[in-house]
Amino acid sequence: MLTTPDTYHLDYETFSPESLKDVGAFKYAAHFDAEILVMAIAKNDEASLVWSVMDNNTDALALLRQAVQSGAEIWSHNAQFEFAISKHLFAKTFGIDPPALTQWRCTAALCRLAAIPSSLAGAGEFLQIPMPKDKDGTKLIQQFCVPRKPTKSDSRTRIYPADAPLDFQIFVEYCRRDVEAERLVHHALVSLTKQSHPTAAHFHADLRMNDRGIPLKINALHHAESLIGEYTSRLIPIFQSQTAHPTEMITLPVTKMRKAPKQVSITEGFNPSQNEMMQCWLKGKGFTGQDLQADTVSAWLTSPLVDLLTPKAVAALTTYSLIGSAAVKKIPAMLQMAETDGRVRGALLIYGAERTHRWTGKGIQPQNYARPTIAFSDLAYACVCAGANIDVLESLFGDLFQVMISVIRNFIQPTTGMILQADYAAIEARVAPWLVGEEKTLQKFRNNELIYEIMASLIFGKPVNKITKDERFIGKQAVLGCSYNMGRPKFRATCESYGFTPTPQMIAEYKPRHADFIDGKDLKEMGWTTQDPQTEAEWSNYCFDDLADRAVSSWRKENPVVVASWKQLDDAAKAAIKSPNTKHKVGKLILSCSTIANYTALCIKLPSGHHLIYPKAEVVTSSAKFWTSQIRFWGIIPNSGGTWGWCHTYGGKLLENATQACAGDIMREGMLAAESAGYQPFMLVHDEILCTQQEGQTHEELCQLLCTMPAWANGLPLAAEGSTIQHYKK
Repeated sequence: MLTTPDTYHLDYETFSPESLKDVGAFKYAAHFDAEILVMAIAKNDEASLVWSVMDNNTDALALLRQAVQSGAEIWSHNAQFEFAISKHLFAKTFGIDPPALTQWRCTAALCRLAAIPSSLAGAGEFLQIPMPKDKDGTKLIQQFCVPRKPTKSDSRTRIYPADAPLDFQIFVEYCRRDVEAERLVHHALVSLTKQSHPTAAHFHADLRMNDRGIPLKINALHHAESLIGEYTSRLIPIFQSQTAHPTEMITLPVTKMRKAPKQVSITEGFNPSQNEMMQCWLKGKGFTGQDLQADTVSAWLTSPLVDLLTPKAVAALTTYSLIGSAAVKKIPAMLQMAETDGRVRGALLIYGAERTHRWTGKGIQPQNYARPTIAFSDLAYACVCAGANIDVLESLFGDLFQVMISVIRNFIQPTTGMILQADYAAIEARVAPWLVGEEKTLQKFRNNELIYEIMASLIFGKPVNKITKDERFIGKQAVLGCSYNMGRPKFRATCESYGFTPTPQMIAEYKPRHADFIDGKDLKEMGWTTQDPQTEAEWSNYCFDDLADRAVSSWRKENPVVVASWKQLDDAAKAAIKSPNTKHKVGKLILSCSTIANYTALCIKLPSGHHLIYPKAEVVTSSAKFWTSQIRFWGIIPNSGGTWGWCHTYGGKLLENATQACAGDIMREGMLAAESAGYQPFMLVHDEILCTQQEGQTHEELCQLLCTMPAWANGLPLAAEGSTIQHYKK
């Protein structure tokens, strides 16, 4: 008779002078004054036991010792936190060695795989699990786990358990119920560990990577931070002068705290930190943006809407965007999160991307560093490292903030040694045709043909050897982006995001085709105001749309199997939803409707065995122009700041999700292969892996290891490119 292995569930409540939100779990746990206040543990379905600094429960400690020494699975919610706490405080608190890294499991990671809210409360609500969580839990955490600011009547910087024993007893029970709630979530999702491909090895590789940490050039970062501070102090009076007016008044609206409108003079301007005044002032100048977030402001400054503003308002808004630059704010964030050894730990989240389960970033967000905007960024970084001042940097490279944005990647640099960098080459452009059986395209990759140049030759109607650098760019974007039913507007927007505009040669070649191109086009729908271009800018506009049209149509003509798969996937998904007990195969993908925990979901099984999950998927009908029926599911609404609600999808998007998820599977397998050969990954950026170089290691070998083919990826033509570098750059 087979016996089920024991499983333990563990939860901590802790204190640290550091802010968990600001510095991350590892630095939080590493502080000298950090401590475990409460530990709750449960074995299998047995009653939970609790230890606290006020009650040295020997039974709880015995159970904890048993969990560690048995080598059994230890489950926690957001286990990276429990791992970090255990690493620094376990032996100090309990007098025994901490659990092995390979013992840890994470129910939050399971939630992300199941595509449901990953917070414990959110998962419980979604799964309809009775969660006996205290409403006062947040209040108690603030009371015992967070330093307090002294007041005139109370000079204490911290509330100790002995200061409020009754409240602390409630807090102990809160921890007990948390571990029991985590166990209920684990039980609800346990089938997912069998339904999805094995996740433990990948989770442990992620833990090791986050524990190694991202190495930073600390001295250079400190200098950069001081430059940013000095530059910001220069910008503030400029901003104040741009918003100043001898007679103008601003009317602040009624709020909960303000019972009547308030008139405010701006004779001397105002500070950029006064957001309410800025919004009211801009509203009076023609600004209709919903907020002053960086993305909103940037979109306004780069759109025709900017013409609605006065020149003074444009100048002030530009200065405001510089002062509040999110990209520049990453520099003090890097210093804030760095530990004493100059490394940032815990900056990556496995399965963080809701639809594809690829890694996402936390804290310093290494996944979304801005692209360099200046030439010679390596030289600019060398000047920053050498201590160059603002005037020198601006005389050589332009605006200081653009310099900082351009070199931010470079600060990722080991104290000694080199970085091995390896990046999968056009992996999505390879995986998508492999998934659906587009052999013509796959063979081009297998033959190492110049696939970008070939596509450009089809778009521009000229020989491959005559293709220019800019034409190759268009071909590359078509190859990399058109697999997912991308249309003209999105193709153009993608090219624009890289700063591309049609060259004079492209415009000249377009002019003779102009009449044929606009024939039958709905000019109003395409955003054109005139049928006869009068300026070079108007000619460029028409040319750009023509390029996008030709790129999309040329790619689709060359990849008919991929194009056909969009409708096949859409039809298969709808059929699976309507007939839950059926399976539908499109290429290497299998679509079905399954029950996970207590909810139904559309599932796409990838070749790895990994499942993409779309909770509560259903088919809805509409009389809209572009669709009569559509798939919707419960997920995070795009561009909503993390709000959950109904989302829509379609065949091309399903292929995109499956392709990116499969690429993530390839990366995880490649990461394991690299580790087994002694390489030490410390950071992942999409399809790129970074390792600190050890003796005898090369980027060439690292690339070979990344392309080690798992059995399920037979026939996929993988390739990787790499380099050995002193600091990270892209």
